[in-house]
Order: sequence, then structure tokens, then C-alpha cells
Amino acid sequence: MNSSINTKRIALAGLFTAAALIIRFVEVPIFPAAPYLKFDPSGIVCLIAALAFGPQLGAGVTILSWVPDMFLDPFGALMGVLNTLCLVIPSALIYDRSGRTRAGSVAGMAVGAILAIIASCAANLVITPLYSAVSVEQVVAMIIPILLPFNALKMAITVVAGQVLLSPCMNVLTAQTGAPHDGNLSHA
Repeated sequence: MNSSINTKRIALAGLFTAAALIIRFVEVPIFPAAPYLKFDPSGIVCLIAALAFGPQLGAGVTILSWVPDMFLDPFGALMGVLNTLCLVIPSALIYDRSGRTRAGSVAGMAVGAILAIIASCAANLVITPLYSAVSVEQVVAMIIPILLPFNALKMAITVVAGQVLLSPCMNVLTAQTGAPHDGNLSHA
């Protein structure tokens, strides 16, 4: 029975990775002041995977979903991986430590979102000047009017979607993996 559960979890982890990889290519401009900055919903998939299966698997799904971009846009991929890891790892750790409660998922996602916003702004200071004709001073000038609001909006969309999808996804995953159901999220 345990090997069956592990096999199911591995298969579901593979499905999460495939879903994140495919959905990574859906890019939507969400901030009119910078239409070149685009939101992709793969972070939502990575977030649900991390909450369902733990931070290690969430990190694995995150990294694997960015593999194609590592060859096509290595700097963008590096920033995407960093941003998503900063969201999913604290979210999963706090969620697990809370006993997998709704309050724990909210707190974890809030902490992760704040860390992801900070990491994205900081990474832009280092990475953007490496691959573009933009100086560090120009990136600093973009933090408040462009980078901070874009990343805050991106995290708000991801966290809200993650909260909306968490309970139904956990119910389906619990039924598929045979894992014990704690009931904390099914009635939230």
C-alpha cells in the first residue's frame, strides 16, 4: 500500500511539473506602466504543489518548470526561479508547521509573497544590468514606480488564486493519494 501511495504521489508530482511547465508559457501583461513585465500563472501550480507535497517537491516543480527558459533566457529564468522559490518554500514550511490550517496557508503565503517581492527587486539590481543596457541607477529608479507594484500585483494574484484553489485541490489530492485527510481546509 505504501508503494502505491508513493507511486501516486510521484505521478501527481509529475503532473504538477508538467502543468507548471505548460502554463509557464501563458504570459499576461498585468501592469500597464510596464507591459514588457508579464505575469505567468505557473507560480500558482508550484504553490499548490508545495503545500500539498512539501517544500522540496514545490522547489523541484519550480525549478523544472523553468528548465526550457534556462536555455532561452537564462537571466529571466534565474529571476523567475528565485521569485517562485521565495514564495513556495516559506509558504509550505509555515503551512506544515501550522498543522496545515487555513490560517497557516494565509500566513505562509503572506510571508512568501513578501520575500518574493523583496527578492525580485533585489535581483533586478544585480541581474538586469548584466543583460540589458540598463544601469543599476536606472533599476533603482524603477523599483518604486514599476518593480515593486508589478511584483506586488503578481504576488496578490498568485496568493488569492492559491487560496481559492487550495481547498479543492487538497480534497482531490487527498482522495487520489489516500493520505489521511485532516479536514482543516475542506470546510474553510
